Amino acid sequence: MNMKNLKYRKLFLENLIKYRNRKVRLSFLEVWVGQTCTLKCRDCCHMIPYIKPSIYDVDSLIEDCKILFELCDVDFFSILGGEPFTNPDLYKLIDFVAESKNIKDGKLITNGTIMANDMMMNSLRKLNNKLDVRIDVYPGRETRAQEFYDKLTTAGIRCTLLRHSVFEEMRWKKLSGPNQKIIPCRTSEMIYTECALKSCHTLSNGELTVCPRGITTKEVYGVEKNPWEHIDIKKIGTGVCAKAKIATAISTKVYKDYCRYCMGIAEMNPYSIPPGIQIGSQGEILQ
Repeated sequence: MNMKNLKYRKLFLENLIKYRNRKVRLSFLEVWVGQTCTLKCRDCCHMIPYIKPSIYDVDSLIEDCKILFELCDVDFFSILGGEPFTNPDLYKLIDFVAESKNIKDGKLITNGTIMANDMMMNSLRKLNNKLDVRIDVYPGRETRAQEFYDKLTTAGIRCTLLRHSVFEEMRWKKLSGPNQKIIPCRTSEMIYTECALKSCHTLSNGELTVCPRGITTKEVYGVEKNPWEHIDIKKIGTGVCAKAKIATAISTKVYKDYCRYCMGIAEMNPYSIPPGIQIGSQGEILQ
């Protein structure tokens, strides 16, 4: 067993005591309904353009959420997709959120390219403002996003337009590309210390990780998944052992194996880039 996994084992034993009589607290939970997007952003944080597209079974996803809520308290609940509206059963998850007493606040993030149909609109109304529909607006795609925003506001649905732009305060950090070389351990530790993604807990098709990039790194870079860092919700069981496993996996005390292929959303990452550059576009060529 390597030194890093020895640290995880020590944390796990500590967490068996710590969570004997209480739930694990997740300040943030990001739930994916698939890995399919209508855009191909070259610098996508989740690396969606570089993996095989897929749409998840929402009924199964809801069961995963129920298991997690038995073990964890979630402060903020976020729905993503890639693009969530590519999943025709998204309305089922929205209905679940509307009825769940475990979800108090959150957001549904969309790029605004797919207009919600009548069934989706009915479900969004049932939320009674529990989730904010955040529409990410990228340069050159303002019209469609504005139309979606107008439709939601007219229906009284809580929503926000987030206008990504070339101005410095709205630029992205370049985290890595598909050809990223492995980063030295010490450098990864330093990046992880200040990375904004280290508490972006992500649930994707039954898998829980501390960061969304942990979901896709194996397919992009061939990185084997460390069982201390990836939780199979369907097999985790119940009770204190399950809670200790989750608490250990989401611990910010140890950088993750997949961090070695990421430059992080961190101050020490010098690469600030325009948002939403599409693969194969003139913008990509100019970069």
